[in-house]
Amino acid sequence: MNGMNDAPTAARPSALRRLGRTVKSFILWQHERATWQYDVMCGVIFLLVVLLPARYFHDQPLYNPQPVLDIVRMDADADGVRYRVSAELLASYDPEPQRAAREVFARNLSHPFTLVRIQPIRAQDGTVVWYDVWVRE
Repeated sequence: MNGMNDAPTAARPSALRRLGRTVKSFILWQHERATWQYDVMCGVIFLLVVLLPARYFHDQPLYNPQPVLDIVRMDADADGVRYRVSAELLASYDPEPQRAAREVFARNLSHPFTLVRIQPIRAQDGTVVWYDVWVRE
């Protein structure tokens, strides 16, 4: 034999195949902590979070968010006790505000009551957002 080693040589994977395996291992997060690959993955995530423009996140801070209460006891006068009730709450019970208010107060008041009157409170665009409901308890 002409001095060559007759042992079979394992075919080395091509550079493209090695790159594909590396990308796959990054996507599947297969590297242990404290390895350079893990550090690279964490660095890429950090850079994405820091360098992406804010318009991709679509979140805005809330300044002085007000708690949303569906029923608020306001005051009492000659007509009775005035409650401010969310229009969405009443609409979820019945399309007719009078019937809806009776049902809402029957569920929420533990004593007998008489519904005196209902007055819609409208937003600037004309939609009803609240109802002022007077109840005689």
